[in-house]
Amino acid sequence: MIKVRKDLALDDIPESLNERKTETRRNTCIRDNKYHQNKKFHERYKQEDITEKLSKIYKNKCAFCEQKIIKCENNNLEDCSSTVEHYRPKSTYYWLAYSWDNLLWCCHRCNQEKDNKFKTLNEPIIYNDNFKENIHSHTQQYNEIEKPFMINPELESILNKLTFCKGKIDSTDKRVKYTIETCKLDRKELNEKRKKVIDEVIKKVNSKKLINEDYSDIFKNLFTDIKTEEKEFISLRIWILQNRANILELS
Repeated sequence: MIKVRKDLALDDIPESLNERKTETRRNTCIRDNKYHQNKKFHERYKQEDITEKLSKIYKNKCAFCEQKIIKCENNNLEDCSSTVEHYRPKSTYYWLAYSWDNLLWCCHRCNQEKDNKFKTLNEPIIYNDNFKENIHSHTQQYNEIEKPFMINPELESILNKLTFCKGKIDSTDKRVKYTIETCKLDRKELNEKRKKVIDEVIKKVNSKKLINEDYSDIFKNLFTDIKTEEKEFISLRIWILQNRANILELS
């Protein structure tokens, strides 16, 4: 997980989130004190301008596991298919179903694993009518009150709290560990993908060492990958750079 920047300025919020049809759906949820689980309500946070902007913000990678996401076609959901994830579950926080700061870009598998889980240190917030003001920018305020365990990649950088062992992600921080376990970020296929990145760096270093060549360019290229943020597992690549001395020992 890496921190991403989302602009909450009114002129940068996808237009469909402020359309009358979306407002009607939101008001219905508020009136009924629940989110309505049907296509008519779901489609309002899946409009093209929303998904396009989220994909761009997240470099088309999952907010949690950082793997590249493929576009979902004909509702055929694979593990790495794209979905719009609600940081605070819409089943509980029904008034936030169409709030810009509550929408993340996510893979189908992480979305499934996270589901409606949202542990908080303090009691969950209950809706009141004042919440309709600034409806697209309440997350930080709510976080200060509830103290959620789930990491929000739009608000927090946790790079110094992550560790990787043969590709397996872990942390000693309780909140980061909760997020890893909730989204199952240490699942086998992700561990294998991350291990492959580490092994590739070690392999390149070894190749250079065999012919007594300078291998500093390998880490320079890694830095370039991090800077552009286009590749998968940027947090892992940063960890490799920060721990290159240990990586070199392994080589």
